Amino acid sequence: MKVVIDYKFENINTYINRCRTNYYYANKIKQKETEISKYEFNKIPKIDKYPIELIFTWHIKNKLADLDGKLPKNIIDGLVRSGKIIDDNVKYIQKITHIYQEDKKEFVEIEINTLNKEEVIWYPT
Repeated sequence: MKVVIDYKFENINTYINRCRTNYYYANKIKQKETEISKYEFNKIPKIDKYPIELIFTWHIKNKLADLDGKLPKNIIDGLVRSGKIIDDNVKYIQKITHIYQEDKKEFVEIEINTLNKEEVIWYPT
């Protein structure tokens, strides 16, 4: 299943700088991005087969952007807070892939797949 979040998430460098200058502002960013993600994940059914993989396709305007600059933490926390997955530990999410695609607008697509038997580290109990 796929979820599209039409929002430009802060990159990790901006987030770190906010943490250094104002802890409360950084927390505000985290809470806002988590809530935006939670809202979008509320539109999908609950995941009942584990473990899963998450494939993030980051649509970016600037092809000179740092490829390691995107922070999926707030998005994954929104997935957990929505109640669609049990937890975000390695028992439930065993693979995360990031794909970058140049686009006219910045947003992210998250594809959620159940892992194949050969890809699983261990099954949740």
